[in-house]
Amino acid sequence: MKLKKVIENALEMLAKADDGIVLMNMYNEVVHPADAAFRGEVVHPYNAKAFIEESLSQNGLDLRDKDLRIKLLKLIMIIEEAEANKSRRKKLDSVLDGYDFKNFGKIV
Repeated sequence: MKLKKVIENALEMLAKADDGIVLMNMYNEVVHPADAAFRGEVVHPYNAKAFIEESLSQNGLDLRDKDLRIKLLKLIMIIEEAEANKSRRKKLDSVLDGYDFKNFGKIV
């Protein structure tokens, strides 16, 4: 399974979690409490954090490692900053496009 899909599933699971606990049916599907009550399904509480960590660990991303989590956050922030600077650079280039800076600072 691709990491993007695992992350999307984890976010969906956390949206259905109540204080970090999700309800799972016998098919290991996350079930909302109201849906389980309506259908009369037997569900069991499960620790969402542990389930997510296990899923990500199976896909090569061990979030139990605090240093890795910090490095991932740093990486994401640097990438976001680079994207923001890229768009600013394009705007600056379009503003300065009409000026000739090749001979700027040269003594002629």
